[in-house]
Amino acid sequence: MSEQHTRLRWPALLALFLVALALRVAFVVDYERSHPLADRPGIDEESYDGWAREIAGGEWLGREIFFQEPLYPYLLGASYALAGETPTEERHAARLLQACVGAATVALGAALAARLFGRFAGWCAGVLLALHGPAIWFTALLLKESLFSLALLGFAALLVATRARDEHGRLRPAALSSWLALGVLGALGALLRGNMLVLLPAFALWPIARALAARRASRAAAVSSVAFVLGACCVLVPVALRNQHVGGRFVLSTSGAGTNVYGGNNLDNPYGIATEFAWVRGIPEHEAGDWRREASRRAGRELDATETSSFWLRAALASMAEHPLEHARILVRKLRLTLGAYEVPDNHFIEWDARFVPLLALPWPDFAWVGTLGIAGLLVFAVSRRAREAQAQDAAAAGEVALVALSYLGTVVLTVTSERIRLPLVALLAPFAGFALNALRGGAARSVLVVPALALAGALVLMPVMPQDERESDFDERDFNYAVALLSEGDVEAAAPIVDGLVARRAGSARVQVVAAELEYRRARAELDRAQRASRMPERPALWIESALRRLEGAELRGTAQERFRAHVLDGAIRQYLGQWSEAEERYRAALAFDADDRDLRRRLAVCVAERAMLAPDAPTRRARLDDAIAVVEGLLAEAPDPELSALLAQFRARR
Repeated sequence: MSEQHTRLRWPALLALFLVALALRVAFVVDYERSHPLADRPGIDEESYDGWAREIAGGEWLGREIFFQEPLYPYLLGASYALAGETPTEERHAARLLQACVGAATVALGAALAARLFGRFAGWCAGVLLALHGPAIWFTALLLKESLFSLALLGFAALLVATRARDEHGRLRPAALSSWLALGVLGALGALLRGNMLVLLPAFALWPIARALAARRASRAAAVSSVAFVLGACCVLVPVALRNQHVGGRFVLSTSGAGTNVYGGNNLDNPYGIATEFAWVRGIPEHEAGDWRREASRRAGRELDATETSSFWLRAALASMAEHPLEHARILVRKLRLTLGAYEVPDNHFIEWDARFVPLLALPWPDFAWVGTLGIAGLLVFAVSRRAREAQAQDAAAAGEVALVALSYLGTVVLTVTSERIRLPLVALLAPFAGFALNALRGGAARSVLVVPALALAGALVLMPVMPQDERESDFDERDFNYAVALLSEGDVEAAAPIVDGLVARRAGSARVQVVAAELEYRRARAELDRAQRASRMPERPALWIESALRRLEGAELRGTAQERFRAHVLDGAIRQYLGQWSEAEERYRAALAFDADDRDLRRRLAVCVAERAMLAPDAPTRRARLDDAIAVVEGLLAEAPDPELSALLAQFRARR
């Protein structure tokens, strides 16, 4: 097959880029106009958005060892610093940049597929990637998946480019600059998703493995490996030095590897999906601390960030050793979910979002298409030498891309699976989807293996893995997050029907009872505020508050640690509003037993202690309680200056 026949010319690549860009920009506009949470980032989006704003505001170094991969928030922060004057404009600009990234991924995927399997395969891969619904959807989400998809695909394409041949068709050693660049790109990928960090040692040995497979001297290969390592070190060593400076530990990227392994490999998570544990609040700004506190509690001593990661890794390995069969089942389920049609939610759920965004509700090709075709193409490529020789420009290069895809798939199965983590795999499967379609159009002789491969791949992709009730609960999870977001903004009327629906379907859930209690409390406060302005005293607020407190009492008794924490915080807030200072203090202290570092809780506790002091029957008791309140506020001010806390401290001292 000639190079001319395999190459997609730049007008074709430009056309694919522009079509993909137009679709993604249109979706961004539709998403921002239609989605209720488009301007209310939540969970990981909120974390990245807040982190990026700190960076844009000049906080470049940070204060702790990275728990989340840092490259995306730093790039997002740079985007915020350069574009827009309001948060809405900044997020819009970032989404448009992600649309360009997604379009570039389409063009690169088409070019790589054409390089491996010919022009037709390139067109097929490009069209599938351009129309891939989840990829279009992720364009509008302030998450790193679009960028990492391009980075991983670019890594595979650059790896193929290092297989340059001379004029006689012989494979020649790649220039050291290519391996250096490959190391840099691999390390940048590791700063987007930690899975890549696990693969870097294998890629460092790649040139040596090539040389051994070709049975030639490996001196040049060894030098290439060194160049790869140097490229990776150019990126990772500065990050490790930064971690050493702020956290006292030499950590190459993040301290979250152990928690990630444990998260997808424990008996409480039979499907290995992204989930909340009883000791983790699911709020990224608290996540690292929650994992550390629970590890310290179990270890019986205070652990730092790297010790926490090691603790959870050991816990996962110990569980695997003790229950090997069940963990084997978990790994199989994760593999089937990762290669299945269902888009496993993590923070976001594409089917829930499609309720609000008209463009997303259209029948875009999803993993059912790309996965079935791509897996079928991989199967035919692996078993049919005739198909490889007939269609592949460089079968060894295509084999290396397949190995990159399988290696990344392995890291997903060994950690946590979700729609987000799987997305980069789609770009690597697209060339093999083009390969399968190219074989199908070649007539009966060439497609004899493709049809059974498609049947096998289709069965793997389309067969459900999770029970239907588990999948239905994913909708309730998004409804819960939406209700929490609405209540946090005080939109009680919009939240009410959502919460009522959750209570009807999930009345036994402690956290649903907590959010229902918050709704009743906010309703009561709003009604009381209106009544106060109208100089009347309604009866319903008292009933709502009484009902809220009953719900919280139940949640405090049967909920998980994080659910009890939320219940204690809300219960304390209600008691504080009612002037029940002793009861509020008791609830806040119970909440602080879960997170002793929560600054807002400690401030509230100080207020309650001080107010309770003013009710003391004698002066010595009053002064002692005020001293307690003063000590709490002084501790907060020692951690960070705060004008409001300084004013509160002056007020307490004056009372004393």
